[in-house]
Order: sequence, then structure tokens, then C-alpha cells
Amino acid sequence: MRTPGAGLAPPRIDRTAVRWAALILSFLLGIVELLWGPGGLAGASEAARRPGPGSVEELARRIGCTAEITTDAADLRQGMCTSGGEEIWIASFPTTRAQDAWTSEAQAYGGSYLVGDGWVVVLSDATTGVLQGLLGGVVVGGAGHAGAHPPGDGGEQRQQ
Repeated sequence: MRTPGAGLAPPRIDRTAVRWAALILSFLLGIVELLWGPGGLAGASEAARRPGPGSVEELARRIGCTAEITTDAADLRQGMCTSGGEEIWIASFPTTRAQDAWTSEAQAYGGSYLVGDGWVVVLSDATTGVLQGLLGGVVVGGAGHAGAHPPGDGGEQRQQ
């Protein structure tokens, strides 16, 4: 004879298996986030392959020249092109912090800089009005030194 309540016991849950399943699920979600989440590795490599609106190449195209890339680093992409007989230095940055650091250092060399969202163009007296009209941005003045080089070029190239 059966005693009431002694018939069916609730199923026993293997807590170790549940913990492992939760750990594996968390790991997989972390991998998905790392690769395809905001700023993820898969998105970054895809974005790096196509020039954005503030890329050196796009800015040069808007100016009417073709940029020769002189620096291609994680925190700076820099190039130079010639338009109307003037050498124009263009730099683009992945972060505001990198742009601010470059601009602060560049101002010590003097000159004028056209600063936009994620990019900087080194100006000469002849190019200031034209380039600001083409690209927008804000003109920022440097310390007034002559014969300086753009930051990051090691002095091999001359600045206008």
C-alpha cells in the first residue's frame, strides 16, 4: 500500500550541469559581443577597409587631390597631397583623444590647422579660406614657429 505523498518525488536537478551550461552560454555571448557588438572586432575591420567621411582619402578627394599616405598607425592616419601647387597635410584619428593629443603637439610647431570631427588639415596662408570652405571645420592657430614638421613624420618631409 502506498502512503499519501510518497508516490512521486520531484526530479533532481543536477546543479553542476546547470552551472556549466550557464558558463558556456555566457562565454558564447561574450564572444558574439566581442566580434559583432558595438566597436567589435568584425565591425572594426570592416570599417577600416572603407574610408569614412573624415578619412584622409575622402578629405583629399573633397580638396581635389590624391593623398599619399605617410603614416598609417592605430591612432593616426596621415597623408599629403598637392593642390594648386600647395602641399596639404591631412590627418585622421579614430578617437577624439588621439586627435586632441596630436593637435596639442602640432600647435607647438606653429602654423594653422583646420580641425574637424576626427580630422585635421595643416593650413598655409594660401589654403585657409579655400579649405575651410570645402571641408568646414574650425581654424586653430599654432605658436608661430617656422620650418617645423608635422608631428609624426620624423622631420623627413617638409611642412608648408
